[in-house]
Amino acid sequence: NFHPLFELPHQSQNLKLTYTAELAAKAVEPTVWTCGETNRHKQTALVDPITNKRPFFAFVHVYKTGGTTVREFFREYAAVCKKSLALVAKCDSGDRRKGLLEDCKFVNAPQSIEHVNSTILHDDYDILGGHFSFGMADNIFSNDAANPNDNGASQVRHMTFLRQPITRFVSHILYQQKQGNADKTDTVEETVEDIKRRIRSSREKGEYEQTTQEHQELVKVQLSIDNLLRYNAIVGMTETFSQSIQIFEHAMGQIVNSTRKEEEVQEMFSRYIGEKESKNGSERNDISTGSVLKELNKDEEFMAIFREFVKYEQMIVDFAVDMHEKQYEAVKRGHFERYTLESSDILDSVGISAIRQLQQQPAPAPRQSGHMPPQLNIHETKKSAKHLHHTLTI
Repeated sequence: NFHPLFELPHQSQNLKLTYTAELAAKAVEPTVWTCGETNRHKQTALVDPITNKRPFFAFVHVYKTGGTTVREFFREYAAVCKKSLALVAKCDSGDRRKGLLEDCKFVNAPQSIEHVNSTILHDDYDILGGHFSFGMADNIFSNDAANPNDNGASQVRHMTFLRQPITRFVSHILYQQKQGNADKTDTVEETVEDIKRRIRSSREKGEYEQTTQEHQELVKVQLSIDNLLRYNAIVGMTETFSQSIQIFEHAMGQIVNSTRKEEEVQEMFSRYIGEKESKNGSERNDISTGSVLKELNKDEEFMAIFREFVKYEQMIVDFAVDMHEKQYEAVKRGHFERYTLESSDILDSVGISAIRQLQQQPAPAPRQSGHMPPQLNIHETKKSAKHLHHTLTI
């Protein structure tokens, strides 16, 4: 079982575990790429001001954080803006620890390609998403990893979503039951008792969510936060989905090739921004995460045990929430102005230096319209709740 914030072939010991407003502003600085341009040369000729490479986004999907909805967002964005999206179906656990994308299988690769390698991603794709780990996209442009000494930017923009640990654990149990990997309970009350039994049994053995050794848990916390900082990841939160998509919209600044395309992009973002929280299509239809949490919260003594059980993951999420809030504040302080040009003029009329000096204006009021489109049922390998930690560190 793996968690994408753990899995990294190297680690830093000297990153400061603080996140500043300056780092947040840098994380969400708009990239520069075309939306609607079909000419591949023009698509790839612009330069991201953060990575100093052509724009490329890597969405690291942590299990049970609303990532399926975000995958569908990227599918729709890619279709609207004529971008190429590669989705990871699964990675072999042994090889994944080496940080090799070549050992991952992809959902939507051509049938002639069993494994999509870094060269193909470099030449033919713009967005990578799925259950892979931080660091695996480093060699798309070179073998150099992100600078570990000064929070230097990776050559690929990293995005991820996280979720409050107790909520994520309950959602995972319901998902296991739906998939037939755990005994199915018939009522909310039975589900609550099943969760209480699991947690109490683990804590009686001295177990936390991942291990029985507190020092191992602390190492994973350190590595996870190091990776979030190392890649200055754009962080979304399931609980504040609307704000998260606004951050994504800001960072994915683009030059649209017509006014009509601009309207199409805005309409798409508005539908996703209109949702306060991501939809969770993997839960049971008859029992919701919210209903189980409501019952659990009635037992204050048990909830204290539950919080102890997930306290190390909570440390990671608390740090990620701080990143998320600072990034959202950076978006509100100043947003970009999209350029609407004829596609033939994109490279001739707009200099890269001019694009980097995007005009700063007060942020508009959040849009509240539309509804989330149905979630796409994408194949996911069956993982346990340990996935969060294994994604973030090695």
